[in-house]
Amino acid sequence: MTVQLKFYTAPEVAKMLRVKKAYVYELVATRKLKAVRLSERRLRIPEAAVNEYIQKEMNK
Repeated sequence: MTVQLKFYTAPEVAKMLRVKKAYVYELVATRKLKAVRLSERRLRIPEAAVNEYIQKEMNK
């Protein structure tokens, strides 16, 4: 059985949340949104992290 993990780029997450790309980077920098840094310039955000962030924001 293979587990499929889905990852998004910062621009993809920005489009989903309807915010600017810079805001997504700010969320990652402040650790409000979990991300995987593949290299100095490459960042991927797990689908589960996006869902977790949305749930936290909705429960405020």
